[in-house]
Amino acid sequence: MRKENVSYWTKSSTFTQFPQLSQDLQADVLVVGGGIAGILAAYQLAKAGREVTVLEGQRLAQVTTAGTTAKITAQHHLQYQDYIKQRGEKEARLFYESQCDGIEILRNLADQYDIDCDMETLSSIQVTIGESEKKIKKEYKAYQQLGINGTLHEKDMGLPFETTMGLEMFDQAQFHPLKFLAAMVDVCVELGVTFYEETMVKKIDGNTVETENGMEVAFNQLICATHYPIANLKHNLLLHLEIERSYIVAAKDYTPIPYAMFQVADMPERSLRHYITEDGIGLLIGGENHVAGAKDDVKLCYERLAYDAEHLFNAHDIADQWSAQDMMTQDKMPLIGRYSKSDDHIFIITGFNKFGIATSAVGSVVLRDLLMGQPNKYEELLQPGRIDTIGSQAKATAKKAVNAIRGQGKAIKDYRTDREALKEDEAGIFLHDGRFEAVYKDDEGTEHAVSPFCTHMGCVLSFNNGEKTWDCACHGSRFDCDGKVLHGPASVDLKQQ
Repeated sequence: MRKENVSYWTKSSTFTQFPQLSQDLQADVLVVGGGIAGILAAYQLAKAGREVTVLEGQRLAQVTTAGTTAKITAQHHLQYQDYIKQRGEKEARLFYESQCDGIEILRNLADQYDIDCDMETLSSIQVTIGESEKKIKKEYKAYQQLGINGTLHEKDMGLPFETTMGLEMFDQAQFHPLKFLAAMVDVCVELGVTFYEETMVKKIDGNTVETENGMEVAFNQLICATHYPIANLKHNLLLHLEIERSYIVAAKDYTPIPYAMFQVADMPERSLRHYITEDGIGLLIGGENHVAGAKDDVKLCYERLAYDAEHLFNAHDIADQWSAQDMMTQDKMPLIGRYSKSDDHIFIITGFNKFGIATSAVGSVVLRDLLMGQPNKYEELLQPGRIDTIGSQAKATAKKAVNAIRGQGKAIKDYRTDREALKEDEAGIFLHDGRFEAVYKDDEGTEHAVSPFCTHMGCVLSFNNGEKTWDCACHGSRFDCDGKVLHGPASVDLKQQ
């Protein structure tokens, strides 16, 4: 029986549900996107006295946030040596401070509202089997230069496989993200925030958004917390976002490891953390990153993680498995602030580079201050306009072109005409009566036929056999086998054929 790709966080949490928007509205602050970034931004602004409305295209916190490993950490791989090189010592230190602030914001909220969310303080440790020793030592020098609270261990780190070195960052955290957010949504409601679910925003026109079901919401200020900004926003910074997917398997029986969060710095990278279940302590193993829509056999990603779980951690039974989708920026820092000078009433929060928990927390405060006209010490560091340069734009445009060519080429080369030969749990793009159809035949033999062209910009979709979805390599949109939008920037479902 095929394992369902639903996160443990989703299975073990319950949210208050909200209706779909069914009438036009006038909003003061409109937040589009109901993941951790949107919910915390709504909270901060409601606490500051603003009237806030949140529109979520699916269910609150069930898309990107539900797929996280939920590490709350300032240790973003081995990145600080690069931050110093790219941005200078002052800004590298400021970024570290921003992440520490994010950790404290989350701890304080959990304490203030007495939220039972398995919040734990522990270390985050980068390890190597020997291949990354030189880079880890350089990173430790960056820690010393920036005053980062950590230490270098030149020894085996006690994992079930041999390691030669570990770089530890102290006083980090982990939690159950959806138990935390379910409670914060209820807090937001008490503060007067209005939520609507299953309300996908189709486009922005001036100070009004239009939803997929034809409703309009006028606003004074808007926060776009949708991962990839709303499709019809026009600005060069969108060229700088690359979309990556990654995968997680959860094991309940395994060889014990030290109680810390780990990241294997060598290739293939692996992320490790414990998680609390009703039955005890489980282990999450993450990795197998790739550009969205560019993997021919996604099943292999899960299989490789399951292989590591069994052969490295003696975990023979995978309890859950799921995936995540992340927005990556060129300088590995998030984009938080005004969208552009010409759209100074629109704000975005995205580009978390796989570390969106602490970033969302500090970002919510940055956005609160900007919308309230107050200064924030991280505004310039994180402002989206910083990357709009000719050189980086050309590089990003080239990457997008490669992805688009990859997606467009498949329709020309790989379409089929033998639809009757399609097997169960198989998919393909077929030419039928002069038109292309993307067809998936499920385990029961039912065919699901949709248009093979992404509704965002028309790129050809590829089938994700691990998730049973149609994915776009151009900008990361994803659709279920019946054409429903799962990830933007697409906001319109695929046409059923």
